[in-house]
Amino acid sequence: MRQFFASMSQRTRMAFVIGLLLIAGIVGAASWWIMHPPYGVLFRDLRESDAAEISASLDQMQTPYRLADEGKTILVPEAQVYETRMKLVSQGVPKGGSVGFELFKDSDYGVTEFAQRVNFQRALQGELERTISALDEVASARVHLTIRRSDLFSPDQDPSKASVTLNMRPSKHLDAREVAGIQRLVASAVEGLSSDAVVVLDDKGMVLSGYSAEGQNGAMNSANLDAQSQMENQLRARVGDLLHRVLRTDNFTVSVNVSFNYDHVKHVREQLIGQGKDGNGLLVREKTNSTGHAGDEADVDHTKGSTSTDREVEYAHGREQEEVDQAPGRIGRVSVGIVIPATLPAGEIIKLTDVVSAGLGLDASRGDKVDIAAIAPPEAVATATSNSLDSAVAAHAEAASASNASASEDAGASSVAASRYWWIYPSIVALVLLLVGALLMAMRTSTPRRLTMSEREAALLRLRQWIETTEVER
Repeated sequence: MRQFFASMSQRTRMAFVIGLLLIAGIVGAASWWIMHPPYGVLFRDLRESDAAEISASLDQMQTPYRLADEGKTILVPEAQVYETRMKLVSQGVPKGGSVGFELFKDSDYGVTEFAQRVNFQRALQGELERTISALDEVASARVHLTIRRSDLFSPDQDPSKASVTLNMRPSKHLDAREVAGIQRLVASAVEGLSSDAVVVLDDKGMVLSGYSAEGQNGAMNSANLDAQSQMENQLRARVGDLLHRVLRTDNFTVSVNVSFNYDHVKHVREQLIGQGKDGNGLLVREKTNSTGHAGDEADVDHTKGSTSTDREVEYAHGREQEEVDQAPGRIGRVSVGIVIPATLPAGEIIKLTDVVSAGLGLDASRGDKVDIAAIAPPEAVATATSNSLDSAVAAHAEAASASNASASEDAGASSVAASRYWWIYPSIVALVLLLVGALLMAMRTSTPRRLTMSEREAALLRLRQWIETTEVER
C-alpha cells in the first residue's frame, strides 16, 4: 500500500482522496435515506383534540409519526399510510369530539329513564354533527337539540327546536340552498321539529338561516335570497347587453339592487250602495203620526185648530265589501347604478337613463332609480404607473401565497416527490462512482509511473550496454 501511494503523483493522491470522500458521503447519505424512509400524510386539518387522540393511538400501535402544520397534520412512513389509516378507522379514531349511537353499545340495564333520554339526545346530536362535518365546506359542527317530551298530563308543550354552529374551512362558504339543506336534515332527524325552527350560525356568530326569535320565517330566508339574487342577475345582464350595444365596449360597471317586500298585507274595504230614486236606499217602512184638535163649527177656515205630523222612514242600504290579500314577494324598489367612460355628452346620458328605465320597467312612483355616472379614465402615465404597481403587488402577493402554500404542503409534497422519484438516488450514486473511476483512470494514464530502484538499475545497465555497443561499431 505504501508503495502504491509512493508511485502516485501529488495530483493523483489528491484526486484519490477526494474520490474516497465523495464515495463516503454518498454512502452515508444513501444509508441515512434508507434508515429514514419518506413520510406520507395520514390526516390533515385536524383539531387539537383529534390530533391528540390519533397520537395516543399511534403510540399504542408503536407506529412512528411526525407532526406538521402546527400539529394539524400527522405524518407516518409512506408505506404504512393506508394500513395505519384503516386500523384507526376500525378502532373509531378519531371520534370527531362527539359520540354517536355507539354510546348504547354497552348499555346498562340499571340506568334510569332520564339518563336514557339524555344519552339518546347526546347520540343524536353526535350523529348529526358527523353528518354535517362530512360536507366539504364544513370543518366541524356543533348541534344542540331541544326535543319535545311527550307527556300524558301536559299535552300542550313547546315544539322542538335546534341550533347548529358551523366552523367553515378557509375560503369556503355555504349558499342559501346548502343552509336550507342542513335545516331540513336536522328537522328530518328529530321528531316534532320543523325546518323553520332550526337556527344555523357560522363561526363568527352570523345567522345563516332565515329564522326569527318567534319561530316564524324571517324576511330573508333561503328562497327569498335565491329569488333576489336571480332577479338582480337578470336585470344586470339585461342592462349589460343594452350598454354593450350602445357603447360598443365592455368598459362599464353595472350594480343592481332589488329590495323585496315580504309583508302579508290584507285590505278590507266596505261602502254603501246608493239605491232608489233619490239614492237614499230602498224604502222598507214608512210611518206617519198626526196629533192635534180640530176647530169649532163656526170656524170654517180651521184657523183655531192645531195639528202635528211625525213621519218615520226606514231605508235598506246595499253594502259592498272588498278584501284584497297581497301576496308576499313584491318588488319594493329597484336601484341601478352604472359607471361608464366619459365619452358620451350629458344629453345622451339623460336619454340613456330613460332607455334603461324603460327597458327594466322601472316605476318612479315606487321609488325606482337609475343613476349613470360618466367618469373620465386616468391619464396614460398614471395608468402605466398604477399598472406597474398593481403588477408588482400582484407578483408579491402571488409569491407570498405560493410560499405559504408550499410551506403548508411541504410535508405531503416532499413525501410524494420522494416516492415518485426514488430511482434518482441510486442513479446519482452510480454516476458519481463512474465519474470517480474515469477520473482515476485518466490520471493514471496521463501521469507516468515512477520506476523502482531495481527497475532504474536495469534501465541504466541497458543504457550502458547500448552506449558501449554504439562505440564499438564506430
